[in-house]
Amino acid sequence: MAGDTAFEPVSVTVTLPDGRGLLFGMSTLADNQLTVQNAAGETTRYPGSLSADGTSLTFSNGDLQLPGTTVMWVGAGAGHDAPLGASSLTFSVGGRDSRSTTVVVAPAFTVSPGEGQVQAGRAGAPAYPGVQVRNNGSPAIPLQRVTATLPADAVMRFGTETNPDHQLTVRDLRGEPGRVPGSISDDRQVLTFTDVDLIIPTPGSRSVMWICVSASDATPTGPTSIAFTIGDHTSPSTPINVI
Repeated sequence: MAGDTAFEPVSVTVTLPDGRGLLFGMSTLADNQLTVQNAAGETTRYPGSLSADGTSLTFSNGDLQLPGTTVMWVGAGAGHDAPLGASSLTFSVGGRDSRSTTVVVAPAFTVSPGEGQVQAGRAGAPAYPGVQVRNNGSPAIPLQRVTATLPADAVMRFGTETNPDHQLTVRDLRGEPGRVPGSISDDRQVLTFTDVDLIIPTPGSRSVMWICVSASDATPTGPTSIAFTIGDHTSPSTPINVI
């Protein structure tokens, strides 16, 4: 806001958008403050009153610190069930309404193919395809259900013919790998792992995970991959070249 004349303190109300699953602060730490920054970069924080339904905050006698240019903001986060996409909050300042900065809700984490390529010889040594997982900014990611599915009609197996391997290996980029035992489906095409720690505790942190597979005499040569599903996210694994 800009102006050339000083203003008396005003009431400020901030309202969350309907149906977007947003909240003030985070699910684990509410934040009912308004921060006002004046043209000199100095900030003042005002405690707010939360409405009974939790959808709006009201701040009484907020000093806009005009004349000059003033910016103000609140802390907002997304609930676990918040739909992905863009929305905004509504600021009502002295009876005048405006939309806030755009708020984009992104997945808590993303899954992508592992780097490079692995080779699997027909009836040969095993390969270790996997995926990368990245924390997109969530302060806490719960344990996840992970499945690994062999490609259809590839005649591949988990482990080798003489040494089945039903483990998932998870490792962050600095630590020792951890191994999680899985259960195999009746058709032996899917491994399921429950309560898997993705080891991405902080925003921007990454980890990798992989399984052991091998090709049979009947596996077609050429490129293929394993499908990893982590929570609601599915990604192909590191490309596998069967030779």
